[in-house]
Amino acid sequence: MRKIRISNCEPGMLLGRAIYNGSVILLESGAVLSRQYIDRLKELGVSEVYIEDDISDDLKINDAVNEATRREAVAFIKESMENYTSMQLLNSAEAIEIVNRIIEEILSSDDIIVNLMDIKTCDTYTYSHCVNVCILSIITGIKLNLGTVQLKELGVGALLHDIGKLMIPTDILMKKAALSSEEYDIIKEHSQHGYNILNRLPLISETSARVALEHHERFDGKGYPNGLRKDEIHLFSRIVAVTDIFDALTSNRIYREKISTNQAIEYLTFMAAPTLDASVLSCFVQIIPPFPIGTGVILNNGEKGVVITINRNYPTRPVVRLVFNADGSQKEFYEEINLAETSNYTIINNAELIR
Repeated sequence: MRKIRISNCEPGMLLGRAIYNGSVILLESGAVLSRQYIDRLKELGVSEVYIEDDISDDLKINDAVNEATRREAVAFIKESMENYTSMQLLNSAEAIEIVNRIIEEILSSDDIIVNLMDIKTCDTYTYSHCVNVCILSIITGIKLNLGTVQLKELGVGALLHDIGKLMIPTDILMKKAALSSEEYDIIKEHSQHGYNILNRLPLISETSARVALEHHERFDGKGYPNGLRKDEIHLFSRIVAVTDIFDALTSNRIYREKISTNQAIEYLTFMAAPTLDASVLSCFVQIIPPFPIGTGVILNNGEKGVVITINRNYPTRPVVRLVFNADGSQKEFYEEINLAETSNYTIINNAELIR
């Protein structure tokens, strides 16, 4: 199984992973893509899909959590944000139950390196984003040696960090053009709205509610809503600040296209680093392989291949299955090369493997 852009899909390709619109399934795993299916997925803002072919049919990509758990979490966020009224509190017990299940599944995994396999549509970005941020935050918290109680508080805060957006007018939240300064000020109010909503819930701790309030605060004091600096920002909020940026960068938005995992890591490490907690960022980049399994890559000699194994100690130097020669011709026999065992080859960029 490997991921390719929807623009490069051709009728007859075999879908390697089911595609959902929120909690509603669009296409089952194993479906044969038709031109109609491909065009409809484009309309829904799906930019990539997983396919099965002879290049990658033996590759197994394990998500950080069970697909059923992920879908339930997305459905919960969607239901909570679409049906919220000031007279009806969110189901905090369900949120806690979902987070507990996510923690159990992550802790039972043999490998903490992350492969996030979620395929988002533009319409359901907010819901899937909340779940991804929750998963990434919990894994980062584990790497930081947080205890179980702390992980639960962190997870709940991360899952509900954007809940305040339900108070923002949809025409501003979904605007395709650049926001005016007045509209941006309204967007920024979601942090305080989120805190106010969560602070009313009997089962949600003050610490979890602070995540909603502080996840846009920055180490240099230039964040919002209160311009907090460094340790004035709770550790959980500092964790979510990192995971929130990463998932936003690697997701298609109405106003811009996603960037690759390695580009997002580079941005966090070099551009955003002064505004983030260095210890949190250091742990985070250790759990995110810059070139996940199933990613197409191009080497410095011009050959193209697909990542088939991550080297934990050398995440930038995975095992690559070489598929295409430098002249673009397909190899008669695929070769596998462990970049951690040679200095002759390096990955210079992502690449789409299209025959």
